[in-house]
Amino acid sequence: MQSTQASPEVLSVESFSSRAFAWTLVISFCVPIFFHLVRRRQNVLPFPPGPEGLPVVGNVLDMPSRNQWLTYCRWGKQYNSDIVHAKVLGTHVIVLNSTKATCELFEKRSSLYSDRPPLPSLTQLIRMSWNIAFLPYGPRWRTWRKVFHEHFHPQATRQYLPRELKATRQLLVNLLRTPNNYRDHLRFMSGQIIMGIAYGIDIAPRDDPYISLAERALQAVESASITGWTFDMLPFYMYLPWWFPGASFKKEAAILAPHIDEMLDRPYRAVKDALAKGIAVPSVAASMITGLRGEPSHEDELTSKAVPATMYLGGADTTASAFLTFFLAMVLHPNAQRRAQMEIDRVVGTARLPDFDDETTLPYVSALVKEVMRWHPVAPIAVPHRLAADDIYEGYFLPAGSIVIGNTWALLHDESVFPEPNRFWPERFLDPDVKLPDAVFGFGRRICPGRFMARSSMWITIASVLAAFEISPTTDGDGVPLMPAEDFTTGLISYPEAFACAIRPRSKCAEGLIVAAMDAP
Repeated sequence: MQSTQASPEVLSVESFSSRAFAWTLVISFCVPIFFHLVRRRQNVLPFPPGPEGLPVVGNVLDMPSRNQWLTYCRWGKQYNSDIVHAKVLGTHVIVLNSTKATCELFEKRSSLYSDRPPLPSLTQLIRMSWNIAFLPYGPRWRTWRKVFHEHFHPQATRQYLPRELKATRQLLVNLLRTPNNYRDHLRFMSGQIIMGIAYGIDIAPRDDPYISLAERALQAVESASITGWTFDMLPFYMYLPWWFPGASFKKEAAILAPHIDEMLDRPYRAVKDALAKGIAVPSVAASMITGLRGEPSHEDELTSKAVPATMYLGGADTTASAFLTFFLAMVLHPNAQRRAQMEIDRVVGTARLPDFDDETTLPYVSALVKEVMRWHPVAPIAVPHRLAADDIYEGYFLPAGSIVIGNTWALLHDESVFPEPNRFWPERFLDPDVKLPDAVFGFGRRICPGRFMARSSMWITIASVLAAFEISPTTDGDGVPLMPAEDFTTGLISYPEAFACAIRPRSKCAEGLIVAAMDAP
């Protein structure tokens, strides 16, 4: 009978394979446990204080869907901490409620805090991954940021002052003709300035296709930031059908995303066509396209598209919001309006409109502009940052991958810096020791690159409107003022809710100045 016993060589190989397999199992099982224990040993420090969550889902039910900045402020006071913590399933959320915390983390440790979370509602569902505000921190972001700086550093923005002044004068004319359409006029002016800078395109006063396109794109961003947050906090929702509870934004995004694509491509194609015909006006897009050599790579062409599109989308939306807040503030606070107008009459006189050269001699007007930006900031909550590695702050453990939110509202309503923070009081900025924080424009390396132009545009517009018009509440049939509510929308950009106001020339002389502005070069 033939033996079936395996040879020693075969036994050796089989036993080696068995031992290797066993060791693989041991290593696969033990290594994660080892690193877990090491992590636990490192993580002996507590998380920052915050609302106590439920098992598994954490603080899903605690996360606010409206006016998040107010909830985060309340948490800071409730837990007596300038940094608070929540957890949504496996995602840690850290909110910074003070200048001290944002300076220490976003500024001094910017290499750790300059990344962005994926934000799939914005980057994937509505296809805005090209917007520099949402780019992850890395080579592409640094390249695009450098291009932005070339066009928007303080000296570069001086070339845009004549365009800003011309658009402001046109705004005055439009307000004189149809004051009830002031919201449309403010949006037109904001788009007129940035569209000219980004693409060299003059837009039509009414029904302009580029303005309409931008409006649809902005609607997509607003919808994503309000109703798409589920996909940002719970990424597995990306794999669920639109009819699943909480995933309905998928259906809306499929309609909105093509508008984003067109926003990126259409004005860019218009500039390319104008360059080919030799009729292009100087612009950021024109200079970038001209700088392309030979057959451009996909990355080079994407840069040439994305940079001006980001400029336009960001600039038009934010400045329009700030101007609407100014109009609301003037309706609600007539004493501040009168004091600013008295200063303009005294310094500039009534024979001309203010110019950029008047800024240093109109301190109260400048203080009023700052108070508009502080009273209700355009972006009360900054676009979230992402923590790149484990960190420790004030004895609290901050885990890698955390979503870190700068609560701009909290910084600008800090009672220790701005007494009576909810009060609209420009006088606070007449004190040279009181400064408007840069947090108005974001944090750290992610601060808005267009902030210098935004400041100059806000100043000349507000000074000119104050010089020319009286802004007041509308009245009922008995002449009783109808004061609007101090209500604002929720989203990445926050607007005053629609309100009525009366806009009238301050005098016949002021009306004459406005009419003369129509013929100004």
